[in-house]
Amino acid sequence: MKLIENLSELKKMTPVPSAAALGTFDGVHLGHQEVIAATGRYAKAYGLKLMVFTFSTHPMASLMPELEPQRLLDNRSKIQIMQSLGVDILVNLPFTPELAQISAEDFLQLLTAAGVKAVGIGDNFSFGAGGKGNAQYLRAQHEKYGLTVLARPLLTLDGQIVSSTNIRRAINRGDLDLANKMLGRPYEIRGKVIHGEGRGRLLGYPTANVQLLGRNIAMPKSGVYAGQVVVEKNLYGSMINVGDNPTFTDADFRLEAYLFAFSGDLYGQEIRVRLLHRIREELKFDSLEALLKQIQEDEKTVRNFL
Repeated sequence: MKLIENLSELKKMTPVPSAAALGTFDGVHLGHQEVIAATGRYAKAYGLKLMVFTFSTHPMASLMPELEPQRLLDNRSKIQIMQSLGVDILVNLPFTPELAQISAEDFLQLLTAAGVKAVGIGDNFSFGAGGKGNAQYLRAQHEKYGLTVLARPLLTLDGQIVSSTNIRRAINRGDLDLANKMLGRPYEIRGKVIHGEGRGRLLGYPTANVQLLGRNIAMPKSGVYAGQVVVEKNLYGSMINVGDNPTFTDADFRLEAYLFAFSGDLYGQEIRVRLLHRIREELKFDSLEALLKQIQEDEKTVRNFL
């Protein structure tokens, strides 16, 4: 997969006959995947390369930073997912003031200069200064630019629109079942294992304390979750706690995981935590004995779920 990460590189690239899927693709959820897949099917049918034009930073981070939404993916994960979807050329640009000022007309000229012959777009995506460009605009202007328009309607699941906004809301309220269905994969948080207070080890449940590697990552509601942890290429069923451990008054908000069937040292390693299902809310216990008893019950519940 060819990766283009700045505007000047895109302008200098040798034209490649391609079909381009356009979108922020901030979650690469099922709706986004459908836009990319439809564009890919057209590309295959007409002997074109599959291009995706997207952003490495959310547009709101540049336009109105105080309204930037929580991220569903770190940038490295987004690139890896795009590669797994069969993308040939990934244009993954930071959304800058310069990019925001490009008109819809100039944007389409930029695409055609790069060799784009067809454009895939979701019904709710807009492009160009002021958001002038959208599916309706493309339908009206496509002949001028020699483009085929591959517009896709919004996808629904269980009566709800599949959107990054709805996925964030589901994650924030702890509904990972719905979030994962809309994503088409388990919600995953990347982090580095750091030293904690060692309380889990004293209780017989040594946990990996995770320092997040992404900025402004969407965090689930406090509680205990069934999940998985990826260490290098190995997958471990896990019991995951999100919150501030109210039994201990000096604890900060954290993400920690107890990995089943793992032995070894994880300190300093990068891991990926997959959250599958919330089994209970976070509770405060009057004694360590009561806490340990609940942890043992949680382990049984998580193992049964997995």
